[in-house]
This record gives sequence, structure tokens and C-alpha cells, in this order.
Amino acid sequence: MVGFLRLFLAALPLVGGNRAKLLRQNANQVEVTFENPYPEARELFWIGTEEPVSMGVLDASGGSMNMNSYHGHTFGWRLAAHGDQECTSDLLEGRVTVARGMERHVLGEAPVVKDLDVEKRESERNDPFEAKFVNRAQFPMTLTNVETGESRDVPANDALPMMVERGKLYDWRDKETGELLYRSVIEFYKQTTHVFKEEKHTRLCAESTPATTPVVNKTYADAYDGRDLEVQVLSEDPFIAYMPEWTLGDECADMEGQARKIGMSDAQVFGERTVIADRRAISANLNWSDRNKTSVNNRLINRAFEFARVQRRYKLDTGSFQEPLNFIQYAVAGEYRPHCDGVCNRKPYARGGRVATLIHYCKAADVGGGTVFPKANIKVQPRDGSAVLFAYKRDDGYMDDGNTMHTGCLVREGYKQIVTMWMREDVTPREPWSDFMS
Repeated sequence: MVGFLRLFLAALPLVGGNRAKLLRQNANQVEVTFENPYPEARELFWIGTEEPVSMGVLDASGGSMNMNSYHGHTFGWRLAAHGDQECTSDLLEGRVTVARGMERHVLGEAPVVKDLDVEKRESERNDPFEAKFVNRAQFPMTLTNVETGESRDVPANDALPMMVERGKLYDWRDKETGELLYRSVIEFYKQTTHVFKEEKHTRLCAESTPATTPVVNKTYADAYDGRDLEVQVLSEDPFIAYMPEWTLGDECADMEGQARKIGMSDAQVFGERTVIADRRAISANLNWSDRNKTSVNNRLINRAFEFARVQRRYKLDTGSFQEPLNFIQYAVAGEYRPHCDGVCNRKPYARGGRVATLIHYCKAADVGGGTVFPKANIKVQPRDGSAVLFAYKRDDGYMDDGNTMHTGCLVREGYKQIVTMWMREDVTPREPWSDFMS
């Protein structure tokens, strides 16, 4: 499940003017799993300055929820059988305040906090250790050490023990076709099990899976440059649309130049590890310019936000109070595994939250590197200069129920450069995006 606190952490690398602020926030970040020991389901709430906000339901007898949060944030819970009844603090049957070192909390039990210094020293050890690579596919795979090139076969539905070290990378390829399907990352010491299995997103990302056929083709009159843009609507609800010819002139070259001047750093979802399994890319934030109103950044934001207004009737204002553009580059085996950009658990829209994303594909990978929506069964196989818009605030004021969860597919050959724009309603110069956590 994706709680709204995860979204801020997924957004930006530590670059640009917000670096010091984000570094301070990172020091207080906590990744914690809540577990329900009760025989009935429990609903979990974040307790902020206003009424408690629902984070989702933990199933009965062992149901769990993983979440990125902050040291000092408080959560509470109650029986889940309340339907849509609003929750107030006095209705909660228990609560806990998150602390650094709290990795798991069982509802109703005393908090358990680990000694992080000991844990960190242990996780950062570089001693070789034995790990098991498990192939759950119905066909044999070849496992390759990226650094040394050493390869070994892993039969179908079998496992291979190997001596490994922290920080090493291992590629999985179909033994018969040689197609790169997956990359295992040794993120920490004594991470002893690594599994390849065919999932919905890996099947959609496969080269044999064609791009989704549009349900509607229409034309959009772009007021910013007078073009009639082709819009391929892949889904009406949620709204997902692909624009084959989005780029204007030198936009991509300009943004790449900005990113290289700033310096691209590892794009991470959480923490400060040098390698991370879920997201492997480098990126830089590109800010709105208050001095140059006709800058490429401003022009692209204005054009994208106007397109979203027309398609979804969102109330989207532009300015430095919106999130920066994020320029991202994926090399071979780079990817971003399934995630949601906004709240996608069918909760009411929260003021100031993200409502839509536009991904501008400046450079498409030679092979792989598409974008897929596993629950919606949609695949976008982009080309240079194209874009996709997906919206997760629905017409009824509630958020999407998982259909906008998406994957940046594994790059198999070449590299991919994208510019991501996250769009928020109800943000202003007095209440910028950074004031909100959703």
C-alpha cells in the first residue's frame, strides 16, 4: 500500500535550492511497518494538526502496511468496521509515535526501537556472504555479475547459492533469448534472498508485449504554439493519454544542459544507500524561473498544465509554488518499479495534493524503457519527444484506486531521458507545494 507520506520522499533528489532542507528532513525519515495482531481488521490513521487522516486498512490477524514517515509523527488505529464515518482522535483505541530505529510496530504493543548505530555498522559491512538467487519463472535464466561478467545458469523453479558482497549488481537474462529481464541489487549486508518472478509489470514491459491501442484518438489545439496535437486516449477512467509529438524545438537540449550544469545525483525513493533496488536513475530538479518568464521551464510547465486543465478541468495554477520539474536519466538496467505518484487508494482528495503527472520523453531507450500501468493493463512504448499524461483525481473528488500505479520499465539497450511534472491543485505563493505532504 502507498500512504501519502511516501509521496514526498519519492519526489526529489537532494539537489538545488532545497538541498539543506531536504537533508535535514532525511535525517528524520523513518521506514516503518505496522502490523495488526487482532482478529479483526484495523484502520490506521495519521494524527496531524487537524482530524486524523486514514492511511488504509490492516487486514485481521497479521495484516501489515509499510510506510515512509518521519521521526515524531503519530499514528492511531480503530476497528475498520466504521464505513465512511469520520474519525476523531477520541475514537482511536490506540496510538504510537514514530521514532528513529522503529522498523516495525505491532498495534497495541510497546514500541521497539533498535540501536541504529549498531544496525548501520552491520548493514554497511563488505564481508562476502552467501545469498540465494531464486528463479520462479517457468524457463531457465542466466545470472550475471555486472562487475566481473561471470555468469551462471539458474534452472526454472530452482535456486542458485552464490557468494556476494554488498553493493554488487546481478542481471537476470532469459537463457534462450538473452533478453535482460531483471536486476538484483545487494543493498545491504546479509541480504540473503533475491527472487526473480514474472509479475504483471514484467510481462507488460516485455518486448513481446505491444503498446496499448488507443480507445479514442482526438486532436488538441495547443494555444501555446498553434499546433494541433494528436492525443491518443488509452483510458478514459482513469484518464491516461499519450501524445506522440509533444516536444517543441530545443526544449530537451535546454533542460539536459541545465541538469548537467546543476549535476545529476542518484534518484532515490528513501534513504541514502548508494544502490537501491526499486529506482535506479540519476536526476536533477529544474526550477520555475521568476526572472525569465519565457524560459523553457516556464513554457513547458504552462503548456503541460493548460493541457491538463482542458482534459480534466483541474484548477491548476503555475508558478514557483508548484513542484520543480525533475529531469531523470536511466541507463541500461535502470528502472522504477511499481509505484504511485499520488494517492491511489480511493481516498478523498486532500487539499494541496498531487492530482496528475505528465512524463515528457526527451529520449526513448533503444530497447525497453516503456511505461506500464499494471492494474489498468496499459503499456506506453514512447518515442523521442512524446509525452504521457495520467490523472489520479477523479471527477467525484476521490482519488484513483490503483489504476495509475505505474512502472518505468527496465532499459535494455541505450538510455532514456524524461522530464516529470507533478501537478497540484490548491497550491499558491502563500501555500507552496512543500507545505503539503500528499
